[in-house]
Amino acid sequence: MDVDTAFSGKTALVTGAASGIGAEIARQLGQHGAKVLVTDVTEDAIRDVTAEITGRGGRAEAMVVDVTDRARLAEAIDTVVDRYGKLDYVFNNAGVAIFGEFDEVTLDDWDKIIDVNLRGVAHGSALAYRRMVQQGSGHIVNTASVAGLVPVPLQAHYCATKHAIVGMDKTLRLEAAEHGVRVTTFCPAFVQSGMFVNNTFRGSLKGIDARAIVPIAPLSTDRAVSTLLAGVARGRERVIIPFYGRIGWWFERVSPWLSGRFHRVSLRLMRARATRTTAKR
Repeated sequence: MDVDTAFSGKTALVTGAASGIGAEIARQLGQHGAKVLVTDVTEDAIRDVTAEITGRGGRAEAMVVDVTDRARLAEAIDTVVDRYGKLDYVFNNAGVAIFGEFDEVTLDDWDKIIDVNLRGVAHGSALAYRRMVQQGSGHIVNTASVAGLVPVPLQAHYCATKHAIVGMDKTLRLEAAEHGVRVTTFCPAFVQSGMFVNNTFRGSLKGIDARAIVPIAPLSTDRAVSTLLAGVARGRERVIIPFYGRIGWWFERVSPWLSGRFHRVSLRLMRARATRTTAKR
């Protein structure tokens, strides 16, 4: 199925849509004719995204939603159903990025990243799923990461939440198929998104620009999202981008030892980059 056919006239809720990947998902859904509820914690930003969509002839509304608030998530889903009669798509995209050595990341950081990256996605999936089972149709799209498939140095806590989403979706996909509900897991690697601006660096990484330690130029947000939506339209179980993310996942499955060696080298390079960047400040 092509993207216009998949999304035209359909309803969608997008979390974390104030910037980056989430905002671009909302924009492109609007371009393809979907009716979009644009949600995030920053009211001005989601209103700007909504104005962009409606200014181009699309249909969208903004709603302030903190994904750590289950009641508010439920209200957002109810809003879509009350307005349009059903919820066709939910994009659980909201997330936070925290970088640092394992012994430098705080326990409060762990709580925050689990609350947003895992509980926010789990609750959004569960609440939407109940509606979709009642409808007999629907599509849940959860943003995980290549960090949910392979180890990523200096992001143990982030990897923990993203691996959890991948694992949850594997099982949910089996159960959901019996109810006419689809599940797609989005696993991007380095994408030009909010993680390069809205992030937290701990310990030896504090104050460093995220781009300084990323070894590969990030993929543009519009290309990442267009690839995602094409995969969703085709009913793909997993969308992994760019190509090196798929290669990394293949190595992790075929040769964990070789994958481990590669990531140990990557860790040394990232530490060296961080040291050089700190020295220049």
